[in-house]
Amino acid sequence: MFNINTLFTSLKELPGVAEKKLGLLYSLGCSSFLDLLLHLPSRFVLKQFEPDSLVGMEEGRHVIVSVSVHNIDKRITKGRGKQITEVLCSTKLGEELELVFFNYFPDYIFRGLRKEAKIIVAGKLTISSSGFFQLAHPKIYRTLSEIKKIDAIYPLVAGLSPAYISKLSQLCIESLERQQIEIREWLAPELLAENGWLGFFESIKTLHLMQDEKGLEIQDKLRERIAFDELLANQLAIRLFRKRHLDDTGEALEFSGELASSILASTGFALTPGQASALHDIQCDQKYSKRMIRLLQGDVGSGKTLVALISALNALESGKQAALMVPTDILSNQHFNLISKLLKPFDIKVELLTGATAKSKRKIIDAELKSGEIKILIGTHALFQKDIEFKSLGLVIIDEQHRFGVQQRLALMDKNKTCDVLAMSATPIPRTLALIMYGDMDVSIIKDKPAGRIPIRTITTLDSKVNLIVEIIRKKIEEKEKVFWICPLIEQKIEEDPEADLKEPNHSTAVARFDALKKIFGDKVGLVHGKLKDSEKEASMQEFAHGKVDILVATTVIEVGIDVPEATLLIIEQAEKFGLSQLHQLRGRIGRGSKASDCILMFSHIVGAVARERLRIMKTSNDGFYIAEQDLKLRGGGEILGHKQSGLPEFKTVCVEKHYPLMHKVSEYAKQIIDQQDLESFYPLMQIFGYDVASSLIDA
Repeated sequence: MFNINTLFTSLKELPGVAEKKLGLLYSLGCSSFLDLLLHLPSRFVLKQFEPDSLVGMEEGRHVIVSVSVHNIDKRITKGRGKQITEVLCSTKLGEELELVFFNYFPDYIFRGLRKEAKIIVAGKLTISSSGFFQLAHPKIYRTLSEIKKIDAIYPLVAGLSPAYISKLSQLCIESLERQQIEIREWLAPELLAENGWLGFFESIKTLHLMQDEKGLEIQDKLRERIAFDELLANQLAIRLFRKRHLDDTGEALEFSGELASSILASTGFALTPGQASALHDIQCDQKYSKRMIRLLQGDVGSGKTLVALISALNALESGKQAALMVPTDILSNQHFNLISKLLKPFDIKVELLTGATAKSKRKIIDAELKSGEIKILIGTHALFQKDIEFKSLGLVIIDEQHRFGVQQRLALMDKNKTCDVLAMSATPIPRTLALIMYGDMDVSIIKDKPAGRIPIRTITTLDSKVNLIVEIIRKKIEEKEKVFWICPLIEQKIEEDPEADLKEPNHSTAVARFDALKKIFGDKVGLVHGKLKDSEKEASMQEFAHGKVDILVATTVIEVGIDVPEATLLIIEQAEKFGLSQLHQLRGRIGRGSKASDCILMFSHIVGAVARERLRIMKTSNDGFYIAEQDLKLRGGGEILGHKQSGLPEFKTVCVEKHYPLMHKVSEYAKQIIDQQDLESFYPLMQIFGYDVASSLIDA
């Protein structure tokens, strides 16, 4: 009888798993049968059995060869005193093959190694400096029947071997089969047939116990089947969460849009088609009785903030308050200054709350929030603290939402269980990937930009051309324009050489580059990086924005939220060290005014193929969504936004860039399951992949 709990049996129940090995397995993320079975081989090695001849074989090829032993030579290397054993053999064709053992040679190896012995050896073929065919530390067998033709290679930690993991996986499978544990199929037969997939457990078993070339030929299908299941478990959990916690809550807002229209008219802003479309989606959600959970995606400079402000004004017109949460003090101050300036003629009170807000000011804000006097509260993480209470919160706006943890976002949403939520991201994400990252949200996309924006010209140059770039900067300053200079690091850990020339590599750190440029441009150069206090960062940005400083040397701390229309030149040093989406985000700091802007990507003369491709894409496109697609192909989904803040689940079997085509299919299938309320058979699936909360909802 099927009992899913058997899959959670501890690995210490397997024979031969000592405490030390158990600790290593835990560090690999494997504590149960299920963990180990989902720890799939990363690749396979197909051994070449009895090649006709070693001549012409590629170096690095794994071979299995029958040989006769002719001579065994043990010697001590000079200097280090390590022992080397060389065993000279010959193949059936008389070709010489040398077996080499460095310092480590257990007795059991040499029991079979004696002159004239006939043995079978397996290993990676190399050619020695003296021209001999050679196998280093080969495995030795007496008969071919002892040998696996295919070896599974697993992701490992030090102290564990692929052979050990393979053996444990086999023991797990054998134990489940002895207990007649069969995992029932949950996918529809027609879906399996359409994709050429085997059953779930059969796919896992085949990968761990790979026997022949036939299995290798279908390994991509086997991995695809398991990845589909994990993605499906993820989507079912998200949709169940939404159904349980979001769809049954909400409050329809009543507004005419007159307040937003009058303020929009006073600013002189005209909505782009993309902004108008996104705003229509949001307004429909706000007037609906179910809670809005919407993601507003837009490239840098597409005007998301204006759409968010109009949405907030709709909430205000219906008697509600709005909160805007942003990830940094710099960005919160920027939003506060802009919004309070726009709304001041209309007597709408806007306040700012950050970790730097004084206690006395905070008490006033607390009181005015509870009374409803404050209509819009802008701030950082301080907004979701427990003691912050609103009179009637109608809309939560979360800017750069991927920079906040799930619990932080939920804490702000919980200020009012029925309030609408608008999340914004300036990091374009391919729509299909967004289904997995934000499957609990509806998505609106602004692809166009306000009229008059001139496309940014991007050029690449060697870092040795730095003196030429300095002359370009001189010209920019003469024309009353401003310059960003981005460096990958704050400072070197090693001591800097004060006599180094401007173009030395150590000047690619922000501190050193600042010092070098200051010698040329004096007080016109400013510096901002992550180690500065928030007040110091804010002061540097204000000096740059308001004319005292013309060149700002910075790290990626300015990636988000710095809006200086006079900035028309961006230099990124060692651009090959940045990801595509990060380069695009940084480039978004310029091109915000009426003048043409240029981005210069400096790179080393030694650049890998992937880095060259990134630079090529940046030169040829300003389309953030296209760039995000290319970044996904080059790096994978988790790295697009930063591994820890990507919003992606930590998948066990999914390779995002490889299994990307599955995502839309998974999303549609999950929707169909939820709509048809056909959930019972998927209970084991969600338990297997750790979505226990969703499983408990099915129980309820």
